[in-house]
Amino acid sequence: MSYVYESENGQRLVVENDGDHTQVGLSSGNEGQQQSQVTGFETGKWSKPPTLYRLKRDLVLRLETKAGTQFIRMRGSEVRRLQGEPDLEAAEKLPFSKSDRPSRLRPLEPMKPMRPMEPMKPMESMRPLEPTQPMEMRMGDMHMSMGGAEPRTEVTQRFCTQCGQPVNKGDRFCGQCGHPLGKRE
Repeated sequence: MSYVYESENGQRLVVENDGDHTQVGLSSGNEGQQQSQVTGFETGKWSKPPTLYRLKRDLVLRLETKAGTQFIRMRGSEVRRLQGEPDLEAAEKLPFSKSDRPSRLRPLEPMKPMRPMEPMKPMESMRPLEPTQPMEMRMGDMHMSMGGAEPRTEVTQRFCTQCGQPVNKGDRFCGQCGHPLGKRE
């Protein structure tokens, strides 16, 4: 059995006793956006239906249980058990409505631990690459080759590093742009 209180500002309070546990659920909002929370307390089985009071800004829930009288305070979205009895002289008693409909206040079951992961299998060692086709590239007096015979050291043609024009082996300056040629150009 659930006890429900709906306030004027749209907040809804649902209280249930499930064995030794009391579940207090608060929800607020409209159809587009709702917020809700459930807080559980170990109170023992109720000996009387709960009583709800408004005390200034707070709602105070009084629970008569086999373990004695207990009080739970709701302020905004905070729900907590009170250590002592509050002064309820000036408090307004609020009406609870009973509901036989099963509520969704049950606390979630704790997540089961994850199964341990299997260790990664060692990677296979890499196989040597298959031989590649010989490649050769020439640009100016630069020469690069891969996968073929040893590179040749002779240079057949030389070029200016500034403008790219062909130059002769003994030239000290480029005949086209006048760039000074180093020993390698």
